[in-house]
Amino acid sequence: MDNSSTIKLYEHNQKAYDALLDMLGERDRACVIKPTGTGKFVIIAKMVQDNPDKRFLLLGTNDYMFNDQMANLAEIAPGFTPENLQFMTYAAAMGMERRNDCVPPYDVIIADEFHHCGAEEWGKGVTHILNANESAKVVGFTATPIRYSDGGRNMADEMFDGNVAYSMELEEAWLRGILPIPEYIVALYEAPSELEKLAKSITTVRDEVARKRFQKKYEKLRRALTEAGGVREAIAAYLKKANAKVIVFCPRVAKLREFMLLRREWFGAVNSEIHAYKTVSADPYGSEDFQAFKDDESDALKVLYCVNQLNEAVHVRGVDAIVMVRPTKSPTVFYQQLGRVLSSGGNRTPLVFDLCNNFASITVAEGTCGRMEKTYREMKDAGEHPAFSPSDFKVVGKALEIKQLAAELQSALNPLFSIDDKISFLEKIARANGGRL
Repeated sequence: MDNSSTIKLYEHNQKAYDALLDMLGERDRACVIKPTGTGKFVIIAKMVQDNPDKRFLLLGTNDYMFNDQMANLAEIAPGFTPENLQFMTYAAAMGMERRNDCVPPYDVIIADEFHHCGAEEWGKGVTHILNANESAKVVGFTATPIRYSDGGRNMADEMFDGNVAYSMELEEAWLRGILPIPEYIVALYEAPSELEKLAKSITTVRDEVARKRFQKKYEKLRRALTEAGGVREAIAAYLKKANAKVIVFCPRVAKLREFMLLRREWFGAVNSEIHAYKTVSADPYGSEDFQAFKDDESDALKVLYCVNQLNEAVHVRGVDAIVMVRPTKSPTVFYQQLGRVLSSGGNRTPLVFDLCNNFASITVAEGTCGRMEKTYREMKDAGEHPAFSPSDFKVVGKALEIKQLAAELQSALNPLFSIDDKISFLEKIARANGGRL
């Protein structure tokens, strides 16, 4: 084999690979937990390359994932075509189970993003594949083994009997410089409607003195929000690259259309020329738009709007920013979207525009700063010298404090509170904010 075709792993991936092989030497099942963007597929490809006599099956979420990974592999190891590797989506495996199709024999079955194996229907497909290959080694890769929306099930325990060969958290990858630390900007797309709800709540307070207090505090909140500006101001303040590539994660198709119509309002201050693309799970032309977005190297600002696509395992080189307008309380979805910009490479600081306050609504995300501090201390105590420190992760945006204040005011207006409780609560908030609300 040509030396240029030989896959060479970065140090952190080599450690994961060696640990995986050691565990598979003693057990039939083992998994690796590594953040999105750290090169999990390269480890898979290395295993396939080092074992040309074995038959591998890779299970994954979508064809985007595999096609994208194979394109990247062609650059990493030109000339290497893994003939002994077959790809199958979890949906296709589910279809085989429903039809009771025969499953070809494999030596190694790899489950990428293996937390999906806990899904009821997809899980049946995986079980169908595994039952037909009882002697095969089973390997798994994911950024998180926890199914947060399913009672917190740990699929590393369920599927791999807790055999975690190697584990690295996102915060460690940031501190080591393996992944770029993003700048996280909080802005509010839905702020006007939220203010309107607060205003209506205040009008229902019967006590005139209390109502006037609420109205006064509300007016301060309204002025602060006006001064902070909206989405356009937030994007213009932080996105300085006129020909940047941006991915916008939308909750549904109707919202995607709405946000596409707002592209000049949102991004016009960055660049008057905007190339807009879209990809949704039901769009047969989505893959063409996706490819056109990747290939677009013009001076225009490139914006890809997507619904239920690109959430995991698809890495677009050169993405400068993502915009979250899909509210979610799922840490898995949150980190999958975050991962689309963390693997962008280079020395740039990727940007995350959170327009729906996901950072503050997801408990796991809120703990990011604390986990960075803890990991940093552990690395220092072990005699290491991290490339970065916790202070390098910044959550910014004028709307951040305003969102918190609005939530606190809403809590004070909760009908379960007495008027006296509401007033005391607001006064406590005011003291905590230097006398301001």
